[in-house]
Amino acid sequence: MIIDYDVILITQCHVGETSQESIVIINFCYGFSSAPVHVPPRSLTRQPTANHHEQHLSQTMIRPATMVLAVLSFLSFATSTVAAGMTSLADAVSMSVVAAQNNGGGGYTAELFDCLANVTRTYFDRRTVYMYFRRSGTVEYAAAVDAFAMAVQSPKVIVPYSSFTADVPLQQQTRGKVFAFLAEDMLYTQLLNATQRSHFVAVWTRQMPMNNIRRTFRHFWDAGKHVNVVGLVRMDGGGVNAYTYRPFSSYGCNKLGRPFLLDRWVDGRFGVGADLFSSKPKTGNMLGCPLRCAGNEHPPDTVLRPGDGTAQRPQWTTSGVGGKVLEIVARHMNFTPVIMSPKGGVSEMFSWYNSAEVLENITAMLYAEEADLAFGWYSYATHNSAYNTELARTTSIDCLGWAVPYRAGPPPQSWTNYVYEFDKIGWLFIGSMFVVVVGVFHFFRKLKKLHRVDSVVFFVYHTAIDQPLGVLPVWCSLRAFMVHWLWYCMVINVAYKASLGSFMTVPAHGAEFTRMDEILNSALITMATPRSMHIMNATTATTRISRTFMKRLQLLPPTNFELVIDRLVVKRDIALFEVKRFMYYYSIPQAKRIKVKIPIRFLPGCLLRTHTTQFMFNGGSYLIEPVNAVLSTLFETGIVDHWITHLGSNKVLPLEKIRGRVLKLVRLKEAFLFLFFSYAVAFVVLVVEICWSTRLHRRMWRIVLQRQRLDRSSTMATSSNSTGNKSGRRSSNSNTVFPFVH
Repeated sequence: MIIDYDVILITQCHVGETSQESIVIINFCYGFSSAPVHVPPRSLTRQPTANHHEQHLSQTMIRPATMVLAVLSFLSFATSTVAAGMTSLADAVSMSVVAAQNNGGGGYTAELFDCLANVTRTYFDRRTVYMYFRRSGTVEYAAAVDAFAMAVQSPKVIVPYSSFTADVPLQQQTRGKVFAFLAEDMLYTQLLNATQRSHFVAVWTRQMPMNNIRRTFRHFWDAGKHVNVVGLVRMDGGGVNAYTYRPFSSYGCNKLGRPFLLDRWVDGRFGVGADLFSSKPKTGNMLGCPLRCAGNEHPPDTVLRPGDGTAQRPQWTTSGVGGKVLEIVARHMNFTPVIMSPKGGVSEMFSWYNSAEVLENITAMLYAEEADLAFGWYSYATHNSAYNTELARTTSIDCLGWAVPYRAGPPPQSWTNYVYEFDKIGWLFIGSMFVVVVGVFHFFRKLKKLHRVDSVVFFVYHTAIDQPLGVLPVWCSLRAFMVHWLWYCMVINVAYKASLGSFMTVPAHGAEFTRMDEILNSALITMATPRSMHIMNATTATTRISRTFMKRLQLLPPTNFELVIDRLVVKRDIALFEVKRFMYYYSIPQAKRIKVKIPIRFLPGCLLRTHTTQFMFNGGSYLIEPVNAVLSTLFETGIVDHWITHLGSNKVLPLEKIRGRVLKLVRLKEAFLFLFFSYAVAFVVLVVEICWSTRLHRRMWRIVLQRQRLDRSSTMATSSNSTGNKSGRRSSNSNTVFPFVH
């Protein structure tokens, strides 16, 4: 049975001192037990424990009974050990503890265990506590177990200490567990191989020199870089001090200085209320100490370039988001990054193909402690937790999608070259104007050569294509109407002929791809990098389109990725599936050569999204918590996303900017507005002509009446003829003055 949390209770007697000390190891560990023993309900009254130091004998009154009991206990222990050899050290010590508890003077020890109870209850209260102890059949030792179990307020199961065997590796038994132990007996040396996720509470039952406490802390730092270590020291003057250590101090890097006082337990509570297991005192200021940082190249997010090893240009220089984030973390934690790269002399143009091997080398460096952390670009989709590595918190998302040549779809039919000059709305307006003009000229069908509807239609069509017939209108309104119609036809013809010439000279390419199934149904060769192939194999579904996709997908050969982009732009026979920022970065040289922003076409949207981060650590590293705190700030403020955006994640052209330019109505609106205004002017002229013609006809009617009266006069024949001639001349003059009257 796997045990989550255990508590080891051990008693020990310090030989050579005047009194016995009660020593508790409340040890949360990871072990195995076949027969857990549940604690029976006992009296919860804690008996005081005697704990007097030799240097304070002058200040404390030692009662004779206590001296006698101590000597008798020691003699009993020695006699039983030498003569019988059957009683264990723990049994003898337990009897000494019981004897000392019966004599008072245990107030300071009780205060120590009250502090320990508060710590376990505050930080580890919601977990079952398994209590380990050495096998013993004495009643006195069982009573000691009950007394020490009072220090833990969680549910408890007592398990013999012998179940904590060496058959199972300690690192597996104690993965991320909590230990509380007494530091004087050096039993904690068995726990140094626990993972860095573990928490340790060291207990000193008497005031110790700072060097002894520092030595204990150094064991934990040297063995496994454990930083979650807190020491509870009972002070002679009363109270309990909570200490930790700072591995980066004024003494030097990885050289522990004086133990750092976190808080003090007085009168049943901590004075400051500090977080005892916070990483800030340990890694908040690393005093410029060097940390070995293994870099994972992933253009454009992280690019590693070799330097000359000088202070101005170290062995490796970085650029991209990964290098910027590393710089901010190093500045915040005050350490000096020493950049290493397992890629060797491989150029960034070829490093994409060996990304899996580089990642395995970085993992091996972390496991062998050749590197303190790894930076660059790491995806949760390709991370293998079996290597005992851990990724930092996610800060970004990779967008995996398709890159295809521009207008790589099937080419349009040849007849489309004659109708693609204008959009649908433009053609609608042009057709409506043709109908209106036909109706206007049909209204004036009495004009010469425009007697039937078909003749009117052909006349308007001839004018529309700049081939007008010899028809001369007489009315000024019709002349104004026709002049502006001819001007409008000239503009439309020029625009149409220019667009038609461009389509005929440079034939239109195929349609743009907008969906994945269009790519799969095309003749393009679908290809992907090894990293993308690995992600697709891990996430692909059993749908028809997924099976078709994986069946057609081919692996790119190891080559310069710029050549892959050149093939995509020039030969136009492949479609790439990769992270969009990655493909955009390698397309920049080709874009500069052909003088465009983006030489390839990205399909809108993302086929897959994978969470990514900039750091990877060894499992349980002490750097995880402080680095995650900095990354959380960068993520919440949007700084990382801002950097990624400027590296091309959103540089995907809209669909309307990729198609051929269509002559839309907005570019022809001036011609239509001018035509409508001209029609309004022609209409006003027509109304004026109608009104003016009515007045002229009335005047001419009066003249005709007068002429008839003169003709009836029989007495003035000669005068009548003269009047008729003058009237004829007047009519001729009137028609000359008003030529539009007919």
